[in-house]
Amino acid sequence: MEKRLLGLYNLSSKLTIATSYEELYDVFSSAFKKILKFDNFALLIKEGNELKIVKKLGIYEPNTILDIKGNRGITVACAREKKRIYVPDVTKDARYIEAASGIKSEVAVPILYGDELIGVIDVEKSEIDGFREEDIKLLEIFANVFAASFKNVEFKKELEESERKYRSLVENIGIGIYRNTPGAKGKFIEANPAIIKMFGYKSKEEFMKINVSDLYQNPDDRKKINEKLLKEGLIKNEIIKLKKKNGKPIIASVTAVAVKDEKGRVKYFDGIVEDITERIKTEEALKKSEEKYKNLVEYVPCIICKLKPDGITIFVNNYVKKITGYEPDEIIGKNWWGIFYLGKLEKRIDDLYEKFNEGDVADYEMKLMDRYGEIHTISWNSFNVWDENGELVEINGVGIDITERKKIEDELRKSEERYRNLFEEMKDAFYISTIDGKFVDVNKAMVELLGYKSKRELLKIDIGKDFYYRPDAREKLLKLMAKDGYIKDYEVEVKRKDGKKLIVLETSRERKDENGKVIGYEGIIRDITEQKMMQEELKKSERKFRSIFENAVEGIYRLDKRGRLIEANKVLENFFGYSEEELRRMDLNKLYKNPEKRSEFLKELKKKGFLKNLEIEYVRKDGSIVIGNEYAILVREGGKEYIDGIIHDVTELKKAQQEAEFYNALLRHDVANKLQLVIGYIDMLLDEEISDEQRELAELALKSALSASRIIENVRRLQILKKEIKKKKFSIDEMIEGILREYSGDLEKKDIEVVSKSYGKKIIATEFLGEAISNIIGNSISHSGASKIEIKVEEEGNYVKICVEDNGMGITDDLKEKIFKMGYKGEESRGSGLGLYLAKKIVENMGGKLRVKDRVKGDHTKGVAFEIYIPK
Repeated sequence: MEKRLLGLYNLSSKLTIATSYEELYDVFSSAFKKILKFDNFALLIKEGNELKIVKKLGIYEPNTILDIKGNRGITVACAREKKRIYVPDVTKDARYIEAASGIKSEVAVPILYGDELIGVIDVEKSEIDGFREEDIKLLEIFANVFAASFKNVEFKKELEESERKYRSLVENIGIGIYRNTPGAKGKFIEANPAIIKMFGYKSKEEFMKINVSDLYQNPDDRKKINEKLLKEGLIKNEIIKLKKKNGKPIIASVTAVAVKDEKGRVKYFDGIVEDITERIKTEEALKKSEEKYKNLVEYVPCIICKLKPDGITIFVNNYVKKITGYEPDEIIGKNWWGIFYLGKLEKRIDDLYEKFNEGDVADYEMKLMDRYGEIHTISWNSFNVWDENGELVEINGVGIDITERKKIEDELRKSEERYRNLFEEMKDAFYISTIDGKFVDVNKAMVELLGYKSKRELLKIDIGKDFYYRPDAREKLLKLMAKDGYIKDYEVEVKRKDGKKLIVLETSRERKDENGKVIGYEGIIRDITEQKMMQEELKKSERKFRSIFENAVEGIYRLDKRGRLIEANKVLENFFGYSEEELRRMDLNKLYKNPEKRSEFLKELKKKGFLKNLEIEYVRKDGSIVIGNEYAILVREGGKEYIDGIIHDVTELKKAQQEAEFYNALLRHDVANKLQLVIGYIDMLLDEEISDEQRELAELALKSALSASRIIENVRRLQILKKEIKKKKFSIDEMIEGILREYSGDLEKKDIEVVSKSYGKKIIATEFLGEAISNIIGNSISHSGASKIEIKVEEEGNYVKICVEDNGMGITDDLKEKIFKMGYKGEESRGSGLGLYLAKKIVENMGGKLRVKDRVKGDHTKGVAFEIYIPK
């Protein structure tokens, strides 16, 4: 059975990392063959209302598709009823369809995920009643493992697609995107490449180690932003003074939102950040030079104006008269849009108002009507002035009359548009090609990406053959482009001149002539090879962690700092009888037989940071009581605090311990009573007249019976020590005197001198202290070969120290630890090996310590000293 369980564990581990259904089927059938004996085996997967054989072993025939709605066939019945079917003798079951000769017994087990039927495992043997209940249970476990792995493959495929789309957006956007924790300092949870580059860090790992406040020129500004977000939930275009890694100051515009959980508590801040340092510098420079260049502004050959956010004109220079015919005094104090946008231009006022209020404008072309009704084309550049609260204060604009220039540009635009759109605006590798697959033009980035020496060399290649890695790639791409006229972020494999494969995102469109006929293609190529490799490594890491988590034999969980479940593995679900989702929603106090234990558990964990070997009684979903041995630890990740824990089911172990206690009690009571009878009978026999030989044998029997009786008594005492024993006051002097009286005969027989100094006070201890002291004194008498034993009682710190010394042969250093182990005894000792072990347990039960050392420091041959420390 152990071999089967090991095989099942290995199977589960391999299935968890499977990435395709074919791999899943191969791994499953291979492991199945090693673990279970059978003649025929088939793995069938449900497709619609049919079962299709995907794997078979043995001589199973035929290889047909089975209709689930059919009336015959044990496999079909199993699928239809969604329950296992075991037929010990197939000759007596009308549903059986003979698929191979000599088959006597058959078992079919459904593969279910919840109530969803995935397929059926069918196994046959050539002997009647060939499967045990253990085999069938194993088949059901196989089915459950396969169902989970089948769904896992399905989930992985969906996850990979979702992750690809998300990563592409965040990693390639041109502005900084981040997620960080609340707080005066704050920690980054996520950051895109743009923000890392913006602040001058070499890697994401380096960036994630810093506090958010480290990026502020004044850390108190971080506190203010944090408080504002917590209070208002949103900041928009907040101007903040920040600094790069090298200390260089920058000014940034930040927009962020506070993300809350279902209870309204802020979990983290999501935001975007843009470096506007140069823009702010320009604004400040314009303010400082306003007076200096006032005369120049008045007579420069362009319109210069300053507007309030609502369009009221604050200032306009004299040049406005040359273009529009209006004197500056006729415009200042009036609405700019209301003067120049009359008649057919009036409908554009709202759009222009919004355009100039949303931010800076560069080379923005707009129409303007002069005093005489003539329309002019003005090229506007403007920058907005914001107050410290981010509110728009004024719009500063410069307008150049480009009416005549526009007439010329319109004539040239069509011929220039093709190159201006791509070669002047695009930064990635780009190309222009013909329909038949030749490059017409490429940029420098394209040449470098593909590893060619020059543009001329690259223009000679055949795109379908030499550019795309797979021969049919271009044909597929052109079909997609023909459908919509373009493709966007299309992932495709291309090859360098040296044959090396690259993974790129291609965004391309059709080039058409004046009549709409396609004459070629133009596109952008972005290399994502390294990004894809990193994604693959991340997936491998996630699969490895998930495998450990899901296949552990103990229940594993993670709680948030308030003790609410975040994640749990299948073993923990089975332990409590609840699904992971149910555990997340419920009050976890309800899992405890004594809810106060949970409060104590959380309080103690926060105090110590780590707890282990906690035995707690829990209540399962069905009401039954289970016992768990729990380990828990506080961990901090990304500025957040979690509780990670493991629960080992010790319910059966506790039952076994209770049974052991029963047999222990039986030993202590019934066997001990029988021994007392034996001792009594031997004593009576020794009182009779018997031969010397008989007497010798009787005395040996008596010694053995007394030794056995002492062992049982020591076991009884050890059992008692497992429980809490009440302490009381004792006269230590009287206790020692009593022990010495018991050993007086042995002391006299071995001519051992005893020196015992009176303590004169009572101590607080359990009734077993005397047994510990007696065992130590008895050891010195029996085994040390000493001529003198000295007993001293004195106070030492918070303890009363009882020291028993002898001048015997002593104990070597390598034996000083061993003598306290249960069952250890010297080579010539005939004892049980429990004496010193029992003494140590008695002392530790009282919260004390038992130590052994050389009587003369550094020389073990001068005797030994046992020191008992009892708390005052």
